[in-house]
Formats: sequence, C-alpha cells, structure tokens
Amino acid sequence: MAELQLLVDDVVVNSFPLDKAIVLIGRAPGNDIIIDDDSVSAEHARIELIPNDLLDGLIDIFIADLGSTNGTFVNDQPVKRHQLGNADYIRIAWTDFKLVSDEGAKLAKTSVMLR
Repeated sequence: MAELQLLVDDVVVNSFPLDKAIVLIGRAPGNDIIIDDDSVSAEHARIELIPNDLLDGLIDIFIADLGSTNGTFVNDQPVKRHQLGNADYIRIAWTDFKLVSDEGAKLAKTSVMLR
C-alpha cells in the first residue's frame, strides 16, 4: 500500500496511508489529510488511486491541484495534475511529503523490455 510521509527537514514525522480511491488534502476539517497552515488552501489537492487499465492489480496514483493559492509541486515542479511515482517529493504550499509505494518496485522486478 502506498503512503504519504510528512517531512520536516527531511525527517519523516508522520505517515498517511493512501487506502481509498480519493484522498483530499487541505486546511479544512473535512479533508483526509489536514494541514494546519494558513498557506494551505481549505481544499488544496486531491490524490486519486486508479486501477491500471493494462496491468491487473497495479494502481496508478495521481495528484491534482484544486485551484490552490500557493500551489502543488512534484519534485519542485508546479503541477495541475500529475502521475506520481515511488519516492516523488510533493509540496503542498510549504509542507513537504514523500510518496512511498511498493507498486513501482513490483513492476520493475517483473518488467520485460521488448524490441
């Protein structure tokens, strides 16, 4: 199962399992991951877990910015919607996360290159 790890100075201080199809991130109480920081929008971003069309059992993970004021970033690049991979760094306004997922590792072990 994938999880978001909350980082402070590159140290993991909390982790959030991505255990449902849509995970909402923001400052408001109704979000799945609540960030108590005024730079984070009330409804800042959404993480979507979507079954892969081609590989049974593989889940594709996307992050989408919900029109936030201070942006959503993946590996220091601003994004509107972006597919995430294992070890991607995500910044929600000024709060840092790292995605940890064993899905990519499983795929890498079983992939075959065709020419």
